[in-house]
Amino acid sequence: MLVGVAASSGIARGSAFLCPGAQPFGVPRRTVAESELPEEMARLDVAIRDAEQDLLALQKETCEKLGQKESEIFEVQILLLHDTTLRNEITVRCLREKINVEAALAGALEKLMSLFARLEDPYFRERAADLRDVGQRLLDLLLKGRQNPPIGLPEGSIVVTGELLPSLAAQLNRKTILGLVAEDGGLTAHAVILARSLGIPTLINVPNAVTRIRTGDWLVVDGLAGRVFINPPKSVLREYDRLEADFQAHQNALKELIDLPAVTRDGVKIKLAASIGKSADAAAAVCFNAEGIGLYRTEFMFLVQDHLPSEEEQYQIYRAAAEHMTPRAVVIRVLDVGSDKLLPYFPLPQEANPSLGLRGTRLLLAHPEIMRTQLRAILRLSATHPVSILFPMIGGVEDILEVRRVLDGLKSELKSEGQPFDAQIRVGAMIETPAAAVTARRVAKESDFLSVGTNDLVQYLLISDRTSLAMAAYYEPLHPAVLHVLKSLVEIAQAEAKDLSICGEMAGNPAYLELLLGLGVRSVSVAPGEILAIKKVIRSVSIESAESVARQVLELGTVREIKSCLADHRAL
Repeated sequence: MLVGVAASSGIARGSAFLCPGAQPFGVPRRTVAESELPEEMARLDVAIRDAEQDLLALQKETCEKLGQKESEIFEVQILLLHDTTLRNEITVRCLREKINVEAALAGALEKLMSLFARLEDPYFRERAADLRDVGQRLLDLLLKGRQNPPIGLPEGSIVVTGELLPSLAAQLNRKTILGLVAEDGGLTAHAVILARSLGIPTLINVPNAVTRIRTGDWLVVDGLAGRVFINPPKSVLREYDRLEADFQAHQNALKELIDLPAVTRDGVKIKLAASIGKSADAAAAVCFNAEGIGLYRTEFMFLVQDHLPSEEEQYQIYRAAAEHMTPRAVVIRVLDVGSDKLLPYFPLPQEANPSLGLRGTRLLLAHPEIMRTQLRAILRLSATHPVSILFPMIGGVEDILEVRRVLDGLKSELKSEGQPFDAQIRVGAMIETPAAAVTARRVAKESDFLSVGTNDLVQYLLISDRTSLAMAAYYEPLHPAVLHVLKSLVEIAQAEAKDLSICGEMAGNPAYLELLLGLGVRSVSVAPGEILAIKKVIRSVSIESAESVARQVLELGTVREIKSCLADHRAL
């Protein structure tokens, strides 16, 4: 995986095509007699005239394809063609060094581009790409009589290049070119503006892209999180299948609900946040108008790496998600591995029953260097974005007290380093184990908020492995034990004046939502693609009706009775 800057959003998957670009100006240098100098300058004038005609043709084509505004970028290149600074530099070099105009042009370009690159204003720094593009066009015309024909870009490819120049971008077609990856570039570069207008997912500033990627490699370009995966495993492809499905759901279903509030028929506001697994999912959450990120599972970032990500790598990835959601809040759950989630570079001890082994917060406390790195990255982000920290698989009050001690130590470190952070950053506990559920009142007193992870809570309460087909009949979210625990957790959170949110499959299933509201739940976190379906249920029910059915359900003793009661209620 390579990390860059997302310049044009979207997801692209396809075969890589390594395109020549941003190569040094290599031109023949020869001595020219003084009598030949006028002829050399005349050759330059002809090249400038022909280059201008080429640019005007590109401008017309771009205007027809994208519009007047996008086509105006070529006016900058035409102005550069006639810039007196460039021409004077070429003339001086020809006269002083008695060299051919191609060599003088190459020297002038390198000098001026170096000057542009040193300017503080990013806009002017990025004009160096336009100057390179114009210069290469002139050199092609001077050396070969006409500019090289456009590079043939294979249909269905992802173009990988050293620098994304406007002349290349002008050839792009969204129907055939799926994505772009460039080692250099800037967000306001003209080529990036063109790519963005075409809706082509684009990454820039991707180090070593042209050396790490080969033509024919299968790429996933994540133009939301700023990452490109090279020949990714099936697990990564499945994640992006889901992400694209979320966006497709956004386009095709329930669009009229996007801008409507998540309010019940009797006017009760429900917080509807998104659960995400990577920063790219945050863009989907924004599309569905999520009220924030209720659960950012950070495991995916670790799973796609071949090494433990550094503090800076983590900071940049978390920041990408937070910036998508600004000013909405993001709850970042620290690494939760173990059991069915294994890291190849993080060897775990062999355990007879991994589901009951070392995982979640316990595992992090056993490897404090990993937890410290992640917490430092999140604390740094808290200086500029509203983020909270959520600890998974809490076993009791001791776990919360210990992670708070570690967190306090890190705050002291950052303070001594002069590194800003939010001293009041909120710390939450996930209630997923029976021990945490039983001691929830004490856990709540030591936490700023609670998050109920229904997937693990159900399996541990019912002793039913949620990944086992043989145990599927016993993994039942509507079991009376589960519902009574949820009701108890809601009441504890209310008594302690602490926020409580429900996440997991139970929260994202519309069939359970009214019952959850009746149990007192007022905040849920679901996958981006589930938001609109859940919002539809919220807006169709009343709290009075939901509480009535919840009271009936809590009086029942079997799953069958509860399902029958809910079915009768829906039929009314």
